[in-house]
Amino acid sequence: MTNLHTGMQVQAHDGRLSMGGIFIYETFRSGEIIKVNGKSIRVRLDSERRTTNGKTTSESATSITATFTFWKHRSDNGKALYKNRNFGVIAI
Repeated sequence: MTNLHTGMQVQAHDGRLSMGGIFIYETFRSGEIIKVNGKSIRVRLDSERRTTNGKTTSESATSITATFTFWKHRSDNGKALYKNRNFGVIAI
């Protein structure tokens, strides 16, 4: 398991309409971990960037608190993946 702690900066990724591994519409949300539990983390998301075909279409500030639950460890690099149905995936 990775060394998670409060105050750690993270980025959530959510993508739609994948074509050959490339996402057409993506949303990147940045924030910090405010609570660490055994199988989940609570994150305060404070900014959001939306892209279309890799080009930024909008950026905005947000104030959202969301819980991301542990999903799995990646087999290629061992990173832990946490997911939230509404906000995407965080790789740590």
